Amino acid sequence: MVDKNEITNAAVSKEMTALEIILVTKVQRTALTLEGYIELRIAQGSSMEIIRADLLKDLEEGGRIFGEFKNALKPTFMGSLGRFRDAGELAEMGLEGNWRWVAVLKNTCPDCLERHNQIKTWNDWEAEGLPRANATVCEQHCKCVLVPEKVAETAPIQRTK
Repeated sequence: MVDKNEITNAAVSKEMTALEIILVTKVQRTALTLEGYIELRIAQGSSMEIIRADLLKDLEEGGRIFGEFKNALKPTFMGSLGRFRDAGELAEMGLEGNWRWVAVLKNTCPDCLERHNQIKTWNDWEAEGLPRANATVCEQHCKCVLVPEKVAETAPIQRTK
């Protein structure tokens, strides 16, 4: 039997790697947007002073360039925290046994509805994509959970706004 510390350490290591990849990708995307914006404005005849002022305003006000990056941080970190929580539950319950996908989200995405009540091993879920692991339409916004198989089958909790 694998001990709790091994499970936790492996999960934390995977999550830290995933978080780094996600953040680097978001930074690179912002850099490309920024580079394209500057090139376009120069091609249209804007001065560097005007471009600089526009970019500072965008940064201060959370405009379309810097706002997109800032707005992506909260769901990224919330998803990461959820995956850390999942790792803690896994460490407590162990790798043995099967896990049931339970959809619990306002306006549940079609991917999560399809997975609702499916039962697989943790390793199989990990291969297919855990909740909040960007494998579903809702990505890191996912509120679904994996629970031990013995938990009774339930209808999806699908609240409306």
